[in-house]
Amino acid sequence: MADQSKLGFEFPVYTFTIEEEKIIEFAIAVSQKDSREQINPIYYDEEAATKAGYQGIPVPPTFLTSSFFWTGGGLIGTANILGIDLSRLLHREEEYEYFGSIYAGDVLTRKMKVIDMLKKGNGKKSVEVTVLEAELINQRGELVLKSRSRLIEK
Repeated sequence: MADQSKLGFEFPVYTFTIEEEKIIEFAIAVSQKDSREQINPIYYDEEAATKAGYQGIPVPPTFLTSSFFWTGGGLIGTANILGIDLSRLLHREEEYEYFGSIYAGDVLTRKMKVIDMLKKGNGKKSVEVTVLEAELINQRGELVLKSRSRLIEK
């Protein structure tokens, strides 16, 4: 079960670049398509994105969930730090609060911490919930996204 002493724990800060190819891969996967030509061109064509009113190739709305796997040892590293048994882990929900736009080429810094840990239910029907909050700050020092992830351990 999750280590309750981790409430308030702040993970190491990570910085990464939003790669255009990762946006394309993500858009293909969530669209359940086979190639980039089958997805919305704003996710691979700078001209199409500009014509649609963007300043560059934008990230799809849930794209930043991927950053969870690219930083800090990924899901396994995070689970190990929190003392969560991966064989009992469920990802319950993700919540996003956007403060600005995010485009291919942006350099983001992720700051993540444990903001809540609670137990729900009793006995065999109980679960433990760990809530992680991440702030993503772009290369200009602007907060562009705040996300909350709820992890459930059965």
